[in-house]
Amino acid sequence: MKENNRIYKSIRNSTYAILGQIITIALNFISRTIFIHTLGAIYLGINGLFTNILSVLSFAELGFSTAIIYEMYAPLANNDKKRVASLMNFYSKVYKYIGSSIFIIGIFLIPYLHFFIKDPSIIPANLPPLWIIFLLFLLNTSASYFFSYKRSIIVASQNSYIDSINQMEFNIIRNILQISVLFFFKSFVSFLIIQLVCTFLSNVFISIKANKLYPYLRNKKKEKINYETLHNIKKNVFAMAFNKLGGVAVSGVNNLMIAKFVGIVAVGYYSNYLLIINTIKTIFVQFFIPITASIGNFVVTKTKEESHILFLKLLFINAYIAIFLSICLSTLINSFIIIFWGKDFVFSTTLTLLIIFNFYIDRIRQSSQIFIDVNGLFWQIKWRAFCEAVFTIILVSILLIKFNMEIEGVIIGTLLNNILINLWWEGYIIYKYIFKKRVLKYLLLHIKYILVLIFCYICTSSISSLIPNSIIGFFLKTLISIVIPNIIMITIHLNCQYIPSIIETTIVLISVIIKLAMFGIRYTIKNNNTQNL
Repeated sequence: MKENNRIYKSIRNSTYAILGQIITIALNFISRTIFIHTLGAIYLGINGLFTNILSVLSFAELGFSTAIIYEMYAPLANNDKKRVASLMNFYSKVYKYIGSSIFIIGIFLIPYLHFFIKDPSIIPANLPPLWIIFLLFLLNTSASYFFSYKRSIIVASQNSYIDSINQMEFNIIRNILQISVLFFFKSFVSFLIIQLVCTFLSNVFISIKANKLYPYLRNKKKEKINYETLHNIKKNVFAMAFNKLGGVAVSGVNNLMIAKFVGIVAVGYYSNYLLIINTIKTIFVQFFIPITASIGNFVVTKTKEESHILFLKLLFINAYIAIFLSICLSTLINSFIIIFWGKDFVFSTTLTLLIIFNFYIDRIRQSSQIFIDVNGLFWQIKWRAFCEAVFTIILVSILLIKFNMEIEGVIIGTLLNNILINLWWEGYIIYKYIFKKRVLKYLLLHIKYILVLIFCYICTSSISSLIPNSIIGFFLKTLISIVIPNIIMITIHLNCQYIPSIIETTIVLISVIIKLAMFGIRYTIKNNNTQNL
């Protein structure tokens, strides 16, 4: 019964997360299309630049959320309300400090905003002062820390579907309002104000929801964490800070270097690819995030051998989805950009393939990252992230400045970092500290999956290249990119020992989706009325 409940919660959480993302994605692309056609590439570049600056400042979070969620798995499973409340109280205090720190640092950066732009003279005269635009971005980021921490208890308790519904509702509201403002007024400032208000209200509502689901949080506001728990959190956060540093170096710093050495317009063009890639990544992650709590519950109740079997199964599913999505992207991304945003926004085939292969390497690591998180291996993995940050910054700087490789230098540097440092190091940590096995099998599996990816790409691109870029051609390419890689992967893995259980899980997932489609609206309305979601 407990196992069935875990599976049901995982499927429910994944289903709501994916359905919510599909709706949000559609609106995001409509909003981006209107943004490009009403404001232009320079506004798009400024939007991308300031987003990247704030992502660098988010380093102040240091990985507290991951460390806290890990600490909550056991007390939630044991219904230890006192310990959960003490963790949330500590979390609240820390996030208030973080939000304040980000805002103060951001204020000090305002006089130096032009430093990040290669040629400030290209900024339109009718653009509002950069400090006003940056301040709206800053408020949107820093204010969220005062409420968003309560999402963690909802996620850790295997109820992330509630968070998915909350984010879906406010994403719909935000996109509709932003699209209206762009279409009728072409106002960038109003666009950002709507984003700020919706982010704030979303966090307030999820906070209210958490208080209703877990009323003991309000009754135990004076509970403090014990020394042992505090010591574990400090240790894990110190380790996660290195991990956070690696993420900041790969994403935020790289994009800032594009703005500084390539140009603000290049940031805008690249941000279109990142929007599509990150949208697919979000769907990908939404499939795995809701089951992370269930995996955390699994590993604390099962043997290491059972956990190893689960990991290999998860890695197979991870690879299958990553290969399929990478093939779809390689076939469709440039056609999509030409149709919706124009051929001027398209990169070369070589650069596009580098971006997509980097996406694949990044996503194939998802199963390893989940097992590192749920087993609390933050301390053991800390030096990997530090090396990632140093290696990426040095390599990208050399490729950009010495060899003048522009955006290609950023992508190649990041790709080499993912292959030479992240991929094998994460596997090594998992097999050494969790499974007590040699990591060779893990590495050979990755080589196999890369070969399958290459074969699928050759077969799919050979056919799709014969089809012209048009709306009808786009749908034909979509059909090809769906059918061919799936036929190849199913044929290759026909005798895979994980196929039966995966098929069984897929059938259950489809049945749950059908039931949710039939009863979801009625359930959501009832839930809103009774719990004021």
